Amino acid sequence: MFLNYLPSEIVEVVGLTMIFSFLVGTILMLLFTSDQANTKNLYLKKAK
Repeated sequence: MFLNYLPSEIVEVVGLTMIFSFLVGTILMLLFTSDQANTKNLYLKKAK
């Protein structure tokens, strides 16, 4: 693998970057694929 030729500090930075990008991508995917919120305006309903 190409990381064998890099210093160990850079290998660690690349690994942390991959982990955090995976986590952020997962969170964004979950946010965009969740059900839409209720868009009805509850304040405009007739008061009983």
